[in-house]
Amino acid sequence: MTRRSASLEDWMKSAARHVALFALACACRNDSSHADADGGGSDSATSGGTTGDTTPPSTDTADTGSDAGCDCDDGDPCTTDACEAGTCTHTPTVTNACRPQIDVTFPPRAATIAGAAGEQTVTVTGTVKSGLGAITSLTLGGEPVTVAQDGSFSHEVDALIGGNVLVFDTEDDAGNTRHRVQSFLWSTGFRKPMTPPDAPVPEGLGFWLDQQSLDDGDHSLPVDDLATALELALGTFDTNQFASAETPIASQVGYDVYLTSLDLGSASVGLQGADGGIALDARLQNITGDLLFDCTNFGCELAGGDGTGGLSVAAVQVTGTLMLTADGDHQLAATLVDVNAIVDPDDVEIWSDNGWTDFLLSIVEVFIHDQLVADLEGALEQQVQSTLGPALADGLAALTLATTFEFPNLGNARKSIPVDLAADFASTSFHDGTAPPADSPPRGGAVILRAGGYPSLVVSEYDNLGVPDRAGCNVAPQTLTIPRMAPLEIALADDTLNQLLFAGWRGGLLEFPLGGIDGGGLIEDLQVDVSGMLAPTVSDCGPSKQLLATIGDIAIDATFTIAGTAVEFQAYTTLVVNVELSASDNGIVLGLTEVERVETELTTDDANIAMESNYVELLEAQLVDGLLGQLGTTGFGAISLPMIDLSAMLGLPAGTAVLTIHTDSVARTDGTSVIVGSF
Repeated sequence: MTRRSASLEDWMKSAARHVALFALACACRNDSSHADADGGGSDSATSGGTTGDTTPPSTDTADTGSDAGCDCDDGDPCTTDACEAGTCTHTPTVTNACRPQIDVTFPPRAATIAGAAGEQTVTVTGTVKSGLGAITSLTLGGEPVTVAQDGSFSHEVDALIGGNVLVFDTEDDAGNTRHRVQSFLWSTGFRKPMTPPDAPVPEGLGFWLDQQSLDDGDHSLPVDDLATALELALGTFDTNQFASAETPIASQVGYDVYLTSLDLGSASVGLQGADGGIALDARLQNITGDLLFDCTNFGCELAGGDGTGGLSVAAVQVTGTLMLTADGDHQLAATLVDVNAIVDPDDVEIWSDNGWTDFLLSIVEVFIHDQLVADLEGALEQQVQSTLGPALADGLAALTLATTFEFPNLGNARKSIPVDLAADFASTSFHDGTAPPADSPPRGGAVILRAGGYPSLVVSEYDNLGVPDRAGCNVAPQTLTIPRMAPLEIALADDTLNQLLFAGWRGGLLEFPLGGIDGGGLIEDLQVDVSGMLAPTVSDCGPSKQLLATIGDIAIDATFTIAGTAVEFQAYTTLVVNVELSASDNGIVLGLTEVERVETELTTDDANIAMESNYVELLEAQLVDGLLGQLGTTGFGAISLPMIDLSAMLGLPAGTAVLTIHTDSVARTDGTSVIVGSF
């Protein structure tokens, strides 16, 4: 993806200047201080709050009736009273104190709500009133809400797992309107990961290796399966450790017999998916050795003296099954069972190059079969037990994706927000592809991991229940879905993705105060503060089944001075955005695409109420699009897939046995993003 050169700060500066310049233009052409408004209002960061200041002035805004010879004071603090030619007039005054107010008691703004399974509703309560007249209508999400005589209301709304948006609209009988927006997260359970390994997702990550990834049968370089890497290591097996030109293997009739060399022709390793683990077949092949028959007395000299010969072993084979399980400490436990060393006696040959030493072959044969072959079997078995088996387990462990996830810092492009992705082992599922069990999965192995995202630093001041569980969209138990169709699949649960987003949010992903911005001379003391009150949260539990991110409530406070007049407003914006997970050269990228929904509530000071709807339009066009543009082009972040270097584990030079993951695509299924690829 192409990174924009403009920082989010540039977007914010541009937006603030647009807003301030528009305020100046409107001020120049407006001579009225009141009009209908559809903005929203300010409230505290953690309470339900009210749209604006609900305390009306104790007296009329103005009362000129007495001076004109008539008493026109109607006692209404929300009218301007006047006497004109002996007639009283009472003009409504639209201020934050007098226009409609929507006070939400529950849920509070940016709430996290834990509900019961099967009861996916939230009862929204509060009051609505207006100083300028009776409330004639109140809607929530477009549905009419019944308002009691005292202005109170209670209304049930359906809740989705993940992000939810409440949009209120009200009107009084004077035609004044008000708009309120707030968000909440809902689930049957929440997790609050702060320090590893707290509150991990039980099935947060997983990977699948089919037979092609275990062993594709082609062990040419570059390494593209686990068997090839192990075969490289076995190829360095030192068979000459069993040869010595100094120590005879036998002495008979004046001859000392030496095995002067023992060379390995080739080595092979085969891997097959098996029930419970991986079947391993390791072979040392075409072993050849040189024999020296050293004459030590006059009698053998008469017979012909020194002689030479040789031996060959077609194959030394060790088979076994590496059983793979997750132990009680959530580590991958690897145990080699059913180990069997095999040498076919017919595959062993011994010869003499000289006829006069043929009689020694029967003596040498005893040593070869009883000692050398046994030593080779034992050494190969030890190699499998101590090197090949652990290296195979370590290679699988390297697929845990335990890494640092870098979020963009929207306030400082030069400094990212690090988040730790931690994982350990939950379960394994390896099969040979045939019954039993009935309906066996394909040959290969799946490993399921617990996973969590953890902040490296805490910046956000907000506290809540944490990350909502997807919980199978409240219709079925949540499990990690791995299709088991491609050579290599890496599965990432939405719950894990949300933990990463939560950790990034805690680390300041949506916190960027921007003070001291140059307003170009006309605008002074321009400051914009942006604060995300909830972590961005993804979910596919909505009616569309699309993966959507809810980003809200985003609190935006702006103050500036224009032409000597102070202006301020507070807004709350919630975005619902399509999320796209795509494959990159070395991993997976989380990006934002189309905006599904933008809702904004905005409250200005009394003098600028007439311009609230224009401010909303500008904010959504400048600030919201700027935020989305920055995140949409750079992405929320990327998870880099590991290069699995088994070289050190296998005693090979660095870079010799490296498995590189190549990603092809990303598929979605049941709350899981599956990275499809191969080695």
